[in-house]
Amino acid sequence: MNFHQNSSQKSRVPAALVPAVFARAALVLPGGALFTEKEQPPAQPEAPISEETLSFDAKTLVSTDFAAFVPAKPPKQAEAELNALYEETGKIILEKNLIESRIALALAENEKAHVSWQFDKMQLDADRADRAAKLTEELAGIDEERVELERRFALETARGNAAIREKQQRLTALELESRELQNEIADESMRAAAKVAAADSRDRLAKVAPAAVKSKYLKDPFVDGTLYISDRRVTLNGAIDEELAKSVCEQIYFFNNQNAEYPIFLVIDNSPGGSVSAGYQIQQAMKSSKAPVYVVVKSFAASMAAVITTMSERSFCFENTQILHHQISTGVQGNLTVLREGVAEGEKWYQRFMAPVADKMGITLEEFTRQMYAHNSDGDWVEIGPRAVELKWVDNIVTRVEESGVIALSEKKNPQNGAPAEQTDAQGRRYVELPPLSNPFDFWAIYDKNNYYRVR
Repeated sequence: MNFHQNSSQKSRVPAALVPAVFARAALVLPGGALFTEKEQPPAQPEAPISEETLSFDAKTLVSTDFAAFVPAKPPKQAEAELNALYEETGKIILEKNLIESRIALALAENEKAHVSWQFDKMQLDADRADRAAKLTEELAGIDEERVELERRFALETARGNAAIREKQQRLTALELESRELQNEIADESMRAAAKVAAADSRDRLAKVAPAAVKSKYLKDPFVDGTLYISDRRVTLNGAIDEELAKSVCEQIYFFNNQNAEYPIFLVIDNSPGGSVSAGYQIQQAMKSSKAPVYVVVKSFAASMAAVITTMSERSFCFENTQILHHQISTGVQGNLTVLREGVAEGEKWYQRFMAPVADKMGITLEEFTRQMYAHNSDGDWVEIGPRAVELKWVDNIVTRVEESGVIALSEKKNPQNGAPAEQTDAQGRRYVELPPLSNPFDFWAIYDKNNYYRVR
């Protein structure tokens, strides 16, 4: 493509680019060398610029002065460079048009998005206004409901207060009626109690001996083989535990404070012994009493009961009464050290209780223990009245006992004066369950050949 054939395309080149194009051409030497104003190329012989050289209408583009600086180039080279410039310029124009088209498209899309956003905003504003209206309406309804609920609550509160006042008034009236009824019941109870007391008095009078019978109080109650036991009488039967010892001691104190001149009788019908601690309490009560305390064994006294009998100020028994002495036993359990400690403590108790008995017999404790096993392989040395007197276990044999202090029938169901009641086990064997020893250093001094007494 030559310049003359496409002269109509000159309009495609922006006018602002023409001086730059020719300025560029003016600075290019033949052969491609560049130069500046300060560094001019070597002088060349001027060649005439013919009309043919400017056949592409350069005269219309530059002035004569400008053309004077444009070096002569071969026509074909200038045409090729100009065509390349036109081609480059066309590309730039195409790129510009493409960019402008893209910008226009982006602006259109942005406008479209803006219109859509405006529409969405209008819809959101409408929805918000609709919800606000509904919320306002709902709040108004809630407020009306709240007012109604407050009115109902006030009404119910007033009704409840009225009901409470009514019930309080009724309760007050019922309390008055209840007090009146209680007074009436109390009056009836007093009348009934009086009737029962009168009936009880009649029953007791029927069980009481004639008034002419008087208890005999003798300073020396043993007369010609007969022992006169007054109503200053304390019963000691069954296994001796803390509860029984407490009862016996209290009775001794009572009779002693009542009268310190006449003797107190500790009567043992049948006792296998019991706790050495409980027995020690009884012995101390007997020693502390200003009135003499005499022990009377009617049937059997063993172990702790035998020690109490032997060490009393004065003791009595029948000819066939049995007295039994033996070593104390222990219920200590545990490891070997605990067992040794238990044995050591048992030795101390045995020394405290049995050494005085051996001294009274005139022998050592070791000899007393040896004779226990000499008389019985189990160590249970038992003797009847006359032999017990010889061994100094008992002081006197009585032929008869006169109980002048018994002037009424006993109303106690348990004849053992508070001792544990008898029970029957699953094998049909009868037994008495003893309470645990309250003192951790206590021991049982009790005769129990047939496992009749069992510790809980």
